[in-house]
Amino acid sequence: MAASQNLRRLHSIREAEERQRRTVMESSIEQLRRLEATLKDTCRQARQARALIASSVRTGEFVDRIAAMEEMAASERLAKILPAKIAAAERQVASVREEFLAKRVERRQVETLLDAVKVQEAIETNRKSQLGLDDWHSSERSRKNRKANVGPHRI
Repeated sequence: MAASQNLRRLHSIREAEERQRRTVMESSIEQLRRLEATLKDTCRQARQARALIASSVRTGEFVDRIAAMEEMAASERLAKILPAKIAAAERQVASVREEFLAKRVERRQVETLLDAVKVQEAIETNRKSQLGLDDWHSSERSRKNRKANVGPHRI
């Protein structure tokens, strides 16, 4: 009984650890998605800046051309930095996912042990119940045999 209580306690700890790892993993995945979206936006901004440069060349707007060139330079700098950050985020996600899966395995192992303990407890309960029934039938048989052997009472 104490073993099953300890296993239940361990199971609740493993569940909490698994939930915590899941939260960290989801956060890491969300960070990776944000970085990927930022890279996509950066590429879109660079295309828009190139289009603005082309437009300013046709219209002769010198200020638009300078602004577009600055925006394009900023986009290119960011586009150079983001792939490394994305790669680091992907490694982080993989690492956190491994930790999460390890905690899930640990929780499932404890569940398997708990299931085995429950089965063993059920077997033990059935055995005790059967022993009780056997004792009751045995005592009933003995009582009936004593009544049959005693016969009528003489005074």
